[in-house]
Amino acid sequence: MTAADDTTPETEEIPCPPCRGTGKVVSNLGGSPSTVTCPWCEGSGVFQREHDAQAARRDDAG
Repeated sequence: MTAADDTTPETEEIPCPPCRGTGKVVSNLGGSPSTVTCPWCEGSGVFQREHDAQAARRDDAG
């Protein structure tokens, strides 16, 4: 087995690790837990390579 065998091809869809493919995560911002759309996959549940999960927050702050 080579190192290339251990990698996931870029065209293969894999579940988003932070939300485990559900499209939702639990946020504790504001003091109480709430379910929100996963910022890493935008709710799709599919890992998006090179997606910047913090981009929307930066845009809102500016």
